[in-house]
Parts: sequence; C-alpha cells; structure tokens
Amino acid sequence: MTSDTQESARHYWYREEADDRSPGLEVLEAMRAYGAAESAMRRRSEGVLRMSENDVSAMRYLLRAQEQGRSVGPKELAEYLGIQSSSVTALLDRLERAGHIRREASPFDRRALIVVPAVPEDELQRAILGDMRQELVDVAASLSPEDAETVIGFLRRMREAVDHIDAAGATGRPHPRAASPRTTA
Repeated sequence: MTSDTQESARHYWYREEADDRSPGLEVLEAMRAYGAAESAMRRRSEGVLRMSENDVSAMRYLLRAQEQGRSVGPKELAEYLGIQSSSVTALLDRLERAGHIRREASPFDRRALIVVPAVPEDELQRAILGDMRQELVDVAASLSPEDAETVIGFLRRMREAVDHIDAAGATGRPHPRAASPRTTA
C-alpha cells in the first residue's frame, strides 16, 4: 500500500477530531495497512494450497506447537481458532482427508485425542505455513537490535491488548493488562 493510499484512508478508523495525526495514530494506521496486505497475501496463499483461512491458521498453530514439543487436542485448537467443537471436527476431517494432519491417542489420556500435523512436503507449503518468506525475513533482519527490541515490545503489548478486547466487554474500557506501562519484555 502506498503512502498516497494510506493518506486517503486516514479516517478509516478514526473520527474527524482525531485529525491531529499523532504518531500513535499513524502507527495504528500503518498496522492496519500491513494487516490488509498480509490478509491479501494469505488469501493468495490459501488459493495455492486449497485451504481456508481457518485451515491455514490451524496448521500454523499445530506446527508451532509441534516445534515447541507440545501436544494439541481438538478442544485447544477450537479455542485458539474461536470456533465451535462441531466446526473444529469438520476442519480436522478436511485436514485429515488432505493428509495434513493425523489424529492420535493422547499419551496422557487414552480417552482423548491429539492432533499431529504432517510436516509440509514442498517448498511452497513450507513458505506459506511456516510464515517465513525470505522477503519478510530480509526486512526484519534489516532492523538494528535496538529497533527490533522496540518493535517486539510494541507488538507484544498490542497482542495483549487485542487478546483482551473481548474481556473488556460492552463497556469499551481496556482490560487492565492491556493498559500496563511500557516494558521491554
């Protein structure tokens, strides 16, 4: 998205009185523009893999859990995706038929199942599901260590704020953790 396009969308999120263009609002608008570009990239990728957005999100979650040595059950996956158990069953059926996952007995509870992802086989699948396109790695690698620390801290706080929006309820007030003072962790 060009700066001209960003400029024409200046009031997409904000009311007219927010026209002072504080740096914070500029950052939020840049994040919105990035989010839109990433969503478009994901839709293009999903078409190549013939997988829905939830399918791709589920696979990414399962692959990350596998890398961390964690087991994931259908309930945890449904909670992560924000879908009902019947929907996660249909999603897992689709992924299993396509050879992307296996359902196995849990080593901790014989009555429970865990979902095991199949490792992506070709370069395109690894690039899409792994979220590690070289172009993105190159841009991130261009940051100084100090800038990287600032960006990481900011994005972590934004993620926490987004994760707690539902917890704020209908009041619209931020969750207490979302308004925590700036940290570098």
